[in-house]
Amino acid sequence: MPSRLLIFISLVICAGCSIKEKRSLCPCRLVLDFSEVDTAVISSADVEVAAPDGLVFYDQIDSDDYENYFVNIPRGEHRLCLWHGRGDCVAGEGLKIPYGEDAPPVYIHSSVIEAECEQLSEIVRMRKNHCKITIIMKGEDYTPVEIALLGNVNGYAGDGCPSVGEFRCSSGLDSDGICSMVLPRQIDDSLIMELDDGTEVLKKFTLGGYIAESGYDWSAPDLEDITMELDFAVTHLTLVIQGWEKEYEFDVVI
Repeated sequence: MPSRLLIFISLVICAGCSIKEKRSLCPCRLVLDFSEVDTAVISSADVEVAAPDGLVFYDQIDSDDYENYFVNIPRGEHRLCLWHGRGDCVAGEGLKIPYGEDAPPVYIHSSVIEAECEQLSEIVRMRKNHCKITIIMKGEDYTPVEIALLGNVNGYAGDGCPSVGEFRCSSGLDSDGICSMVLPRQIDDSLIMELDDGTEVLKKFTLGGYIAESGYDWSAPDLEDITMELDFAVTHLTLVIQGWEKEYEFDVVI
C-alpha cells in the first residue's frame, strides 16, 4: 500500500512539472491601460516591445483602439516603448532628427517590463519629450534675419533616451519679430544660440547656461515650453517658463 501511494504521489508531481514547463512556453498577455492618456493630444501611438536581442512586437494604433488593447508577447524581460509624433521612423530604431530641422513634438512612454506571468498590465503615461521655445526680439530694429539653435542631442534611441549627435535648427523672424522652434530633451547646458544677419553670425552665446540658471529641468517627466525675450541692442534676455509665475532676466555676455 505505501508503495502504491508513493507511486501515485510521484506521478502527480511529474504531471505538475510538465504543466509548469508548458506554461513557461506560453506567451504573456500584455494589457496596456490608456486611461491616463489625453486622446485630444495623443491621437495615435506606435507600440514597440523589444527583447535584448531585438524587436518582438510592433503596432500602430489610433485612439479608437486604446480601450481594451492587449498584445501577446514572449515571456522574459522586455523594453516597452510607445511613441506619438515622431513621424515615419523605422520600428525599434527610435528617432533621428535631420540636421537643420527642429525636433518633432514627440511624446514617449518607456519602461522595462518583466513578462514572466500569464497576464501583465501597464499604465501608459505619454511624456512630453519636446520643448517649444518662442523667441521674441525686442526693440525697433530686428537686425538678425535668422536665429539658430545648436546642441548635441539629435533624437532618441530605441529606448526613448536622448541620443548624442549634432543638432541645428533655425528660423527667421516674422513681421512682429517672433519665431518658434522645437527642441528635443537636452542632456546638458551646452545649447548655443546664434544671431545671423544673412551674411555672417552677428552674435553667439550659450543659451543653455541661462536656461539652467532659471531653474529649468531638462530631466522633468514632461518638458515645459519656454518663451524668451531678447533685446538685440542691449543684449538683455528675459526667460519665461510655461506654467511658472516668475520671469528670469539676464544681461547676455556675447
